[in-house]
Amino acid sequence: MVLKKIKFTDGTCIFYKKENGRIHRYIEYALTPSDIKKIKAKPILKKFLESKVKMHNAGKYYYLNVLYGIKLKLNDEQKHLLYNELKELHDKVEQEYDPMIINKGFLSTFGKYWPDNNIQCAAFFTTIYLAMLDLEENKYNYPNALGKSMVLKSCEAVILHNVNPRDAAIMFERKGEAIYDDMP
Repeated sequence: MVLKKIKFTDGTCIFYKKENGRIHRYIEYALTPSDIKKIKAKPILKKFLESKVKMHNAGKYYYLNVLYGIKLKLNDEQKHLLYNELKELHDKVEQEYDPMIINKGFLSTFGKYWPDNNIQCAAFFTTIYLAMLDLEENKYNYPNALGKSMVLKSCEAVILHNVNPRDAAIMFERKGEAIYDDMP
């Protein structure tokens, strides 16, 4: 697993915790700009709004659920655009972490999918990048270096083929050369 702690300018953070002998990736979103405006207007709301900020285990069960929610708001053309952008991200993933992939393009490329907060959107898509990188880093466990493709194919299943997130998360867990033939 790539253990890069990443902090975004709004305070959103990707970090790691060890639980039950395993390391897990988490994402904690900061307050949104609209939340901050509400607090300035009504300081009494501060405690309530801060309680909404919570950490999420940023594994495949999380990011596929969020992708499913995003795709529900999109028409077919937008769904294909989102998939193509994830495909471009997939094609950029090498075997080592590259901060330039995050620093260049995440806000502008993916920001439109999370219109109320581009930074949090970039942080979310960074978790997908890191998931691809995790499997690419360990590509020797997968035939033909298909690790990062497993992440992309599960995203494709959710976005384009209306597979529910839980099923998509387990669809591509197995090692296999026929990964591209597994689509429903």
